[in-house]
Amino acid sequence: MVTDISEKRKGVDTYLKIPLLGGAVIGFAAALIQALLFAAGGPQAYGFCVACHSRDLINYVTNSLTGSNLFLAPFSANAVAAGTLPVLTIIGVLVGAAGAAVLYKEFRVKKGDAKSYAVYGIGGILFMIFALCMGACPYRLALRIGYGDLVAVFGLIALIVGVFIGIKIAMKRMEGK
Repeated sequence: MVTDISEKRKGVDTYLKIPLLGGAVIGFAAALIQALLFAAGGPQAYGFCVACHSRDLINYVTNSLTGSNLFLAPFSANAVAAGTLPVLTIIGVLVGAAGAAVLYKEFRVKKGDAKSYAVYGIGGILFMIFALCMGACPYRLALRIGYGDLVAVFGLIALIVGVFIGIKIAMKRMEGK
């Protein structure tokens, strides 16, 4: 009986492509980080947040360069006051994503026109604005729901409605082409 060798060699990445399993791994990793942050005086449900951790890093750099006093989450403010750096999870995410893209030969510059770059840029800015208004990115939203935060449930509903509207707009645009 001949078996395909590629079927026997299933790496961790094969299992992480299963949405439920990938989500569970991210959830446990966020809970582990949360346990470490909470022990160090961090706020609840702050284990992982793309929006909040990016805000802390950008505000830290801006404060360092200009002498301003922009907001940092208490955990990051305490870390900076102790002479260390704020939460750097977003740097880890970027390095990990770039490393995975290079490893799987998917790293490339996406070519487009000025309009598409503007749409991506505006979309990113709007994501950060709305995430910071909500006080969470989708990952932290899930953590906040886990903590029983009712506001996060409304945020999740708003996120689902927004994704639905975005899908409808994308489908209309695709039908027009």
